[in-house]
Amino acid sequence: MFKAPFYSLNGVVASEHPLASYIGVKVLEKGGNAVDAAIATSLALAVTLPHLGGLGGDFFALVEDNNGAIKFVNGSGYAPSKLSISYMNELGYRSMPLRGPLIISIPGLVDGLYQLWRIYGSIEWKKLVDFASKIARKGFPISKSLAKAISILKDELSKDYGWRATYLINGSIPSEGTIIKFPGLAKALELISEDPREFYEGDLARAITNYVNKRGGVLELHDLKHYHAEIGNAISIRYRDAVIYEMPPNTQGITTLHILSMLNNVELPISPKSSKRILELLKIAKVAYMIRDLFITDPRYMTISVDKLLSRDFIKWMMSLTKYVHRIHMNRRSTCCDTTYFAIADSEGMIVSGIQSLFYAFGSGIVEPLYQIPLNSRASDFSLNKSHINRLEPRKKTMHTLSATIIHFKNRRIAFGLSGGHYRPLLQAQIITNIIDYGMNTQEAIEFPRFIWEIDKDVIRLEEGLEINNLSNYGFRSIIQQYPSRLGVAAAVEIKPNGIKCGYTDIRGDGIAIGTYN
Repeated sequence: MFKAPFYSLNGVVASEHPLASYIGVKVLEKGGNAVDAAIATSLALAVTLPHLGGLGGDFFALVEDNNGAIKFVNGSGYAPSKLSISYMNELGYRSMPLRGPLIISIPGLVDGLYQLWRIYGSIEWKKLVDFASKIARKGFPISKSLAKAISILKDELSKDYGWRATYLINGSIPSEGTIIKFPGLAKALELISEDPREFYEGDLARAITNYVNKRGGVLELHDLKHYHAEIGNAISIRYRDAVIYEMPPNTQGITTLHILSMLNNVELPISPKSSKRILELLKIAKVAYMIRDLFITDPRYMTISVDKLLSRDFIKWMMSLTKYVHRIHMNRRSTCCDTTYFAIADSEGMIVSGIQSLFYAFGSGIVEPLYQIPLNSRASDFSLNKSHINRLEPRKKTMHTLSATIIHFKNRRIAFGLSGGHYRPLLQAQIITNIIDYGMNTQEAIEFPRFIWEIDKDVIRLEEGLEINNLSNYGFRSIIQQYPSRLGVAAAVEIKPNGIKCGYTDIRGDGIAIGTYN
């Protein structure tokens, strides 16, 4: 165990940047609830970790209120109305590109946070947004994570004027600890603090559409004007003695629940490090990912309901397919994309499990220069195959890799999540089984060695400490990675039966958990 949990009688915040965790705690200490703290934490992360999530990206959350009701906030955006398969084909594309102006979906983070605040917020919206705008204006020491991302991606992304002007200092790569300021982003946040719809209907919307289209994109003002985040219900299953709550489609949260539903029919081996455990999870994950790619997309376009997909008969059918896993070959890019997750619990027992992203590091690589807003690459996950369920269509939301979890287990309530892109359901299942099947405490569970399956290559990447016996017999090629690697960065909060609030962060990242005292 490398990082110590933070225990509090009151509230805790666990995020991937110390400044964001600190600001979240300040909000709790000023009398704010977990949602108030989430607004401030999310926007602080958008400033301090702009490669992992920002105003031009997406945001999702599960919120459990003081009465135990769990709601889902969907802050993901749809494809622009002019973006279609025929348009991409006319430009010569047979698959969606990974960077550039054509893969920007409507950013949902700002309205997602605002809708969350409208339902649960108790502190004035402007006061919550002002924390982030002050950081952007005054500057902050650049983190190891951001400095590394800028260094690695400089050659690829500096061809965009907005990116170059925003993240390079006098044309040079900033080093860890260098003070960096975002005055344009500070102004954007000030406008949002007065009216969040400014992002979708005002100067911010006009600046974004003008710059994207200047770069060759197809955004229109009405695409932004008509966007609103959605509020719905979580989906859940019973796994062993626990109830697992996840995010419904268009997220891949249902894939996590599919893996666990099938594992309900399996007795896992005694050792959590054993190759037998890895093989059991892989066999089931192959089927779960196949089902994801056959059925999961924007719910308005799905052909099978969520209730049907989680039904006993459907799970039984999925289990019958595990005997044919050697025939399952995935035709999809496998990526471990950049994302940041945070979790918050307040003194009254409200929990927020929140996650945000631009998809790839710095998203599309397009940064609106006046307001320094990095824009997502989420539309890159659409298919240009007209028969695919997740095919590109105007005003459609893509199947989204973001998801996060709340667990109820033996009078404990745990909110957790992690980065991981397409690998997230498999990584989540490992952490959940660490807790429920192997009896690990939450800190041990998120720091235990992990593995991922590169779904298009049948390559297994394992952190040191896991067994690899017999993996090759099942057609998998194993690659051992030094521990700790970057196979997802997790965080969690927990409310124990005695009311103690606990915050946890991952050795694989730079974050910390902080709690309130008064």
